[in-house]
Amino acid sequence: MASFESLGDGVWRLPIPLPFPAPKAVNCYAFEGKDGLTLLDCGVATASSMDLLTAALAELGTLATLVGSHLHVDHMGAAAQLVERTGARWVMHETTPDDVPLYNDWPLRAGRFADAAAGHGAPAEFVDGLRKRWDAPEWYGTAIDPTHPVADGDQISLSDDRYLEVWYTPGHQRNHICLVDSRTGVLYAGDHVLPRISPFVPYSGPDNDHLDEYLASVDRIEAGEFTLAHPGHGSAIERGSDRAHQIRLHHERRLDSMLDHLASGPATAWDVMEVAFRPNLSFTQQRLALQETLAHLHYLDNTGRARVRRIGDHYEYERTGR
Repeated sequence: MASFESLGDGVWRLPIPLPFPAPKAVNCYAFEGKDGLTLLDCGVATASSMDLLTAALAELGTLATLVGSHLHVDHMGAAAQLVERTGARWVMHETTPDDVPLYNDWPLRAGRFADAAAGHGAPAEFVDGLRKRWDAPEWYGTAIDPTHPVADGDQISLSDDRYLEVWYTPGHQRNHICLVDSRTGVLYAGDHVLPRISPFVPYSGPDNDHLDEYLASVDRIEAGEFTLAHPGHGSAIERGSDRAHQIRLHHERRLDSMLDHLASGPATAWDVMEVAFRPNLSFTQQRLALQETLAHLHYLDNTGRARVRRIGDHYEYERTGR
């Protein structure tokens, strides 16, 4: 039996299980419209997840439009299969085609981050693990370019008097979007604002400041004065803009704690990570924690509160006193 929950006003929440410890499910949202259903996110490409999703859609109506909040496997891994089966329009942010080749090339992504980790103080065994362990599982799916790219402020029509407004909210991922229901004012937040944790912010090299993008996007959600927000994982957020403010404060505290550590002298990003995050992290948790640490240190460097310098074959960060 398909599992879905009515949220009222012709909107349904479809929790689709995920094949890893956490998060255990992704929230997909189906909106009724005059031309059929519009679905926000679709989960990974496991047979069981696809069976659940297609069974739910069969009960709710015909899929006309599939929207991906961002290019992460738990939100769009099944998109290619679903679009092929249904012929639905495939909607993502207009920057997505630039990232599709990298999504589909695991060895390239692993190699790039392994090089960065080595240059920022990671031990050799961790760097070797990055190069050896990244084989794409079957449920990862294949990313495809959107058939209908959208930009900030675009409208995804549901009926003559109702639409979903696109809010471009980069940071957690470069092409992340949220949707705002024109009838109810409800925010569908993807992974931009989550109820219990702060979304992961990546590091992809010195040319990109993803934390700066994320903080600007979070500030925008706070200024939007949203009450109800439905996230990509977990339960509904009763005060969405207040939660955005809490997440902003979390990052400010993390930045301050990293500056406090650098006050005792220069350190590599790996050194800072071991202080900023809890001990005994798994390999995957270390990979995410190092990226988060680099994102924060890069932001501090760009804002002049810390600076990075190359010492031999690695980089160190030091506090500037500002």
